[in-house]
Amino acid sequence: MPEIPSPAVMVGVAEANGAPGASGALRFAAAEAVRRQVDLRLVHVVPSVPPGPVTQDEVDRAGLALLERAASDVAAGDDAVQVTTELVHGPVVAGLVGAAERAGLVVLQHDRMGRPGVVSTQSITHPVAALCRVPVVAVPGGWREDRGRAGCTITVGADSGEGAPVVVAAALAEARTRGCGVRVLHAWHLSDPYDDLVFSGPAGDAHTAERRRLLADRLAGVMGEYADVPVELAVVHRRAADALVAACSWTTLLVVGRHRHTIPLGPHLGSVVRAVLRHATCPVLVVDPVPAD
Repeated sequence: MPEIPSPAVMVGVAEANGAPGASGALRFAAAEAVRRQVDLRLVHVVPSVPPGPVTQDEVDRAGLALLERAASDVAAGDDAVQVTTELVHGPVVAGLVGAAERAGLVVLQHDRMGRPGVVSTQSITHPVAALCRVPVVAVPGGWREDRGRAGCTITVGADSGEGAPVVVAAALAEARTRGCGVRVLHAWHLSDPYDDLVFSGPAGDAHTAERRRLLADRLAGVMGEYADVPVELAVVHRRAADALVAACSWTTLLVVGRHRHTIPLGPHLGSVVRAVLRHATCPVLVVDPVPAD
């Protein structure tokens, strides 16, 4: 029986000011492709244009030229990467989500504060991360691996839901491939203004200790499966989004779980994940907390 090739790492390539607008994402995706020993697939989505002065062929040629420049940039940075390109027609979100069906990981770039003259593409990153069946990494523009983070640590946000072991398992698997440790971060906070009133002093310490015990029990099984990966459990009394964004200053990769699709219309990431994607300064891996069938 012929060997089935592993799914490629896919990166969405956009255009900004006449140049490929995904330099940070390209670097991250190329490194991931080498680490996973798979191909790197560059995908660019162009619109299906109606009849008029600009033809579909002209639009397609511009898209193919962008992909060619991006592929050349990747080859110049790391000739060990096997690069393929794909031009997709249609709406951007639908095109990227459809192309992701044949990928093992999707990498997109977001610009945290935007750039002069360029509209932020976070509206693309959010729905793609919410709808893709495979994990999606959002990489800040200009990201480099050597940005001065101390050591190599992956941080994973773990809530109190049933999907926490699945999200933590994804972080542990990533850490195993990188040969690094994982910090499991659980943050809790009661809605204002009652948090300070109810959990001041010893009451807060006791609740934190109880949360840590419950988290350790919930994750005991998955941590046993990855006993070779160093793990730290951190439970903090803080708003979850604040704690996760603060962790970006020293972590290599931040892993978060999206919400399940419980509403019929529109993608749903959850307020914490949306805030993290908006403000993160390190790559963020968004995974589906529902176990694969």
